[in-house]
Amino acid sequence: MKERIASLGGKVVVPPQLLEAADHLRMLGNDAAHVEAKAYQEVGEQEVKIAISLAKELMKAVYQYKGLLAELQALKVTPS
Repeated sequence: MKERIASLGGKVVVPPQLLEAADHLRMLGNDAAHVEAKAYQEVGEQEVKIAISLAKELMKAVYQYKGLLAELQALKVTPS
């Protein structure tokens, strides 16, 4: 997963801070899956809410930008 997050930066325009946050999300998931946390003291409701928000932003960057660009292009006036 770590490698996939790193490669995302080469596929779409994503701020490096967002990719760094995605790596923290990966570690949060690892801690949530194991009994003994290594990166976070606990994984609770607040951490889950932040993780969901981050995942939504990453999904927008990967999947929605093309649709948004197409909508903006459609607004342009074509010369006659």
